[in-house]
Amino acid sequence: MKTLQIRLPENLLKKVDKFIEKGFFKSRSQLLREVLSKYVSEFNYTGTIPYIIGPFTPSEMELLKKDPKESLEIPYSQLLKFQTKIKDLNE
Repeated sequence: MKTLQIRLPENLLKKVDKFIEKGFFKSRSQLLREVLSKYVSEFNYTGTIPYIIGPFTPSEMELLKKDPKESLEIPYSQLLKFQTKIKDLNE
């Protein structure tokens, strides 16, 4: 494992410490590993059609991550156009 040094605003660090005090995490390192892992995992899905068409429940998102169907990767500019078209259909 590699070491990472970060700087956090004091108010954010206090919130992190509260999670640890309440027993949700054993340490700051554990919290940061889990939070970053979840963020990176979900960030990887932002450009796929299932993510756009959602919203999905947390359990449905987990299922999509475990058994992804073929996903369509598109550039951000096309994603915005696609979102606009979907919005127009719903109105």
